[in-house]
Amino acid sequence: MNRIPIFLIIFSIISTNVFSQEEGNSYTLPEIIEIAMNQNLDVLSSKALITASNSSIKSAFGSYLPNVSYTMGYSRQLNTAGGQTVNVGGQIIPLGETPPNSYNMGVSAGMYLFDGFNREANFTSAQTNFEKAKLSFEQTKNFIKINVIRKYFDYALKKQVVEFRKDNLDKGKKELESIKAKNEVGQIPITIVYSKEADLGSLELELAKSENDLNLSRVSLLSFIGLEPIQNADFVTEIERFKTDETEIQNFRKSVGNYQDAVKNALKNRKDYQASLKSLEYYNAQTRIARSYYFPKLQLGGGWSWSNNEFVDFSNKGRSYIGLNLSVPIFDGFATNTQIQFSEYNYKVQEYQKINLERTIATEIEQAFLNLEASEKQIKIAEKSAFASEMNLKVLQERFNVGTASIMDLITANNLYINSKINYISSLYYYLLAQKEIEYFIGN
Repeated sequence: MNRIPIFLIIFSIISTNVFSQEEGNSYTLPEIIEIAMNQNLDVLSSKALITASNSSIKSAFGSYLPNVSYTMGYSRQLNTAGGQTVNVGGQIIPLGETPPNSYNMGVSAGMYLFDGFNREANFTSAQTNFEKAKLSFEQTKNFIKINVIRKYFDYALKKQVVEFRKDNLDKGKKELESIKAKNEVGQIPITIVYSKEADLGSLELELAKSENDLNLSRVSLLSFIGLEPIQNADFVTEIERFKTDETEIQNFRKSVGNYQDAVKNALKNRKDYQASLKSLEYYNAQTRIARSYYFPKLQLGGGWSWSNNEFVDFSNKGRSYIGLNLSVPIFDGFATNTQIQFSEYNYKVQEYQKINLERTIATEIEQAFLNLEASEKQIKIAEKSAFASEMNLKVLQERFNVGTASIMDLITANNLYINSKINYISSLYYYLLAQKEIEYFIGN
């Protein structure tokens, strides 16, 4: 079941109250993810690795083609008479001067007809490494996406807490005005005014702390997606007012299946696990490359060469050749054996890492299921608590208005309401985040 469209509807499309700062940008969640895909350094590094790995395939394919080289040279003898004599029985006989210039050029080509399957193993190694790089790139993008969502949820939650505390503070200020008016006409003592002013001071302090937490979360999200944290930007975070009922919870449970199904799907879908399988293929190919040095090698070569004192007479002075070269390894001081041992060791290490990744995936999924179950319970508990505290506050407000409840009773009830309301808001975000994380760990 693909829940991304529903997620975007809840957090972006259905949004009707878009928060934005003056002269600043306001980004939706899809825009945030798009920015991260284009500017996050981990994504860019992983993408660059694909290009580098692709060039290795081209190089491996080139080993099947002949190597061709062209050489050309020129030299000039500065002292043409020097050394041009011969000693015969003590008699020095001059030989005469030789032409000062000397030219040469040649073209040679060679290719392996057989190299112990080294080329085949090298091509497999390069191709597997390229496929692993692509899988790692996809896994990096998924990792960045889930972390963007985590930071976005953290910001959205803290922003709603700030807005709720602002509303509560405004409500408290109006109550203080009403209390002061009643005190001026002698209906209530001045101590009630002081108590309410002290309560407002606490509310303002909590609001200031919440606003600072919100700013820190905003900076963290901006920096993570690759934007300057000092820029005047904000994010669309309004969430549709909804209640998570049992039907919605059960539908999501069905979409992810039970623990065993989730683990099977994760091993089939997760890009990091698929990349680990490609690593095994890569190190297996590296072992075959090392073993190829035990085999003889047969090389075909040929070319054309020419040299003369003048830059002429190419047909008479030039010569063509072709030949075969066979080399058989007999003893290399155990170098090949050592290389094979290290290749097999690397393969075994990668095999252990794959097993460890399987355990990690199983643990992550188990923890994700536990978090999902806990968040389901928290929503129900927090919803009941928020409703009860709201009703209790209304009752005490009425009792305070008629003089049967003290100001401290009202302040205590209001603090309970604030905490229960924040807990309820938090439980909604925790549940949605638990959904996204379990889908991430499964590989959806």
